[in-house]
Amino acid sequence: MGFHLNAEPWAEKDLPTDREEILDAGHQIASDVLQNWKRGKLYSFKNPNGQDFQVQTFHTYHGPEYWLSRLSKHTIDETLYEKIVYYLNGSERTETGEWIMPDRTRRSRLEKEYIEVLSDCEILKLTDSGWTLVNLEYNLGKPLSIRDFSEWVYPIAPYIDNTGLEVSIVVSLNAQVPMKQSSVEKNHTAAYYASVERLSYDRNTKQLEWLMCTTSDAGGNVPKWIQNATIAKTVAKDVPFLFNFLNTKQT
Repeated sequence: MGFHLNAEPWAEKDLPTDREEILDAGHQIASDVLQNWKRGKLYSFKNPNGQDFQVQTFHTYHGPEYWLSRLSKHTIDETLYEKIVYYLNGSERTETGEWIMPDRTRRSRLEKEYIEVLSDCEILKLTDSGWTLVNLEYNLGKPLSIRDFSEWVYPIAPYIDNTGLEVSIVVSLNAQVPMKQSSVEKNHTAAYYASVERLSYDRNTKQLEWLMCTTSDAGGNVPKWIQNATIAKTVAKDVPFLFNFLNTKQT
């Protein structure tokens, strides 16, 4: 029986190690969004260069856990798509057309470049099975203290699914590790999230579907109902922010 994504903290010894099991768990929750989750607000954004974005949100409860999802669709060329995969998944495409992931920590390290409130990322460990343990510090602005996340991250490079789409997935789990001593001394607040991020690309139509699902707790004194009410817009804004970053990135 495969494992199910949830907000519970995961010890290293309990992590799934089979790629297919991890992939199935990610697909299961991502595929459930359009079928069973409640449709939320549709957000519209415009980038400084005039690009328009439509980001649809969804939400549901898995037991006591509040889960939020966003879905956006983009018509983009293969060059931009491959750049998005590089930053969101950590994979790169060779001259022969094969996807490779020479550094499984890359995806986590690159997040700091395009997530505005992510102030620090430290790679703590890479397991033999491919999970990366990362410590992330989010500066949400005063009067809130720095939020400290410990996460297990498992990226899966793009592959062709049974419909002919090119699909990649990143699964993140709440890590059962103590807060770093340096974070304790700085009075950081422990927080967590679990998430699935899926990219699906059709090379014939040039259509990209970007889906993300997450459950989280920012900790501290912020009530959960306030977090749940505000997270949708925060998550939706990640879409135009990434595209704006890529527009300004010289590669």
